[in-house]
Amino acid sequence: MLGVLIGVAIWLAVATIVAVVLGRVARRADAEELGSTLDWNTHEIDEAVQHD
Repeated sequence: MLGVLIGVAIWLAVATIVAVVLGRVARRADAEELGSTLDWNTHEIDEAVQHD
């Protein structure tokens, strides 16, 4: 029984590490795809652009 609990604890630790790494990779990919790490205020941009 103790072996199962240790196995589950190790599995949770590995899963947490993988989730953190994938989150960072996704955030970096989003920033690179947008070409910037700036936060854009789309409402302000929408008001500044002349619409037909």
